[in-house]
Amino acid sequence: MSDKKWEKYAALGGVLFVVLNVAGSIAMGSPPKTDDSNTKILEWFVDKESGIKLALFLGGLSVIALLWWFGSLWRRMTAAEGGRHRLSVIALTGLVGSGVAWMTSAAIQGAVASRTVDLGEAVGFFYALSGGMMSVAGFFLVAHLIAVNGLSMRSTLFPAWTAYLGLLAAAGFLVSTLATLKESGPFMLIGLISFLVWAVWILAVSAHMWRTADSA
Repeated sequence: MSDKKWEKYAALGGVLFVVLNVAGSIAMGSPPKTDDSNTKILEWFVDKESGIKLALFLGGLSVIALLWWFGSLWRRMTAAEGGRHRLSVIALTGLVGSGVAWMTSAAIQGAVASRTVDLGEAVGFFYALSGGMMSVAGFFLVAHLIAVNGLSMRSTLFPAWTAYLGLLAAAGFLVSTLATLKESGPFMLIGLISFLVWAVWILAVSAHMWRTADSA
């Protein structure tokens, strides 16, 4: 198979990442806020046990797809940097760091869903812990998005509007990390909206990578 074909298939990895995560979110339903009562949080884990475990599995598959996608993005970034790799390394580190933190958060939720009988009222602590890991993932994603879109604005790596969209997602994720200072539902909502903006950005970048694979 030619390298151009692999380039196109890699672009589809971003699309698959979004699809798998949307499916996982639907399976989990609407999660409680971190400042909800232990009883309400426990009810969610009990009611959505299967959905939470499914989301963890689909999330793991989506990470594989996203890494495949980033392989082609890395190639384009390093070419745009002329071999200096400064922003490319930041983008890679940010993406990997966010993935580790995000999957850790999902793993905590999956473990809690499996052992709600053992945890009882302590479920609130572990839910807050998973939320904290999501905030950590947000910090890494901010670095990733600034690196990719900063380079794009400097080198026209992607259309200008996608860079602004990516920076908007980065700003939203940065605001959502304020949840590390104060447990609040609005920060979760901002994080969700930021994820949706990020997902649209990934789809837009993937579409551009697909269209320009033959000339990359």
